[in-house]
Amino acid sequence: GGLALEDLPLFKGIPIHVFIAGRSIRDAASPVEAARQFKRSIAELWG
Repeated sequence: GGLALEDLPLFKGIPIHVFIAGRSIRDAASPVEAARQFKRSIAELWG
């Protein structure tokens, strides 16, 4: 856990299947928007 949106590019090129980003989403001002941002970033980095 403890993964921040800014950390995702550090893993680019590694065949990752799961990220645990609970606190980053739970503690966000808008958890729904934070989850959407994670989803967008993952799609951009891993297609």
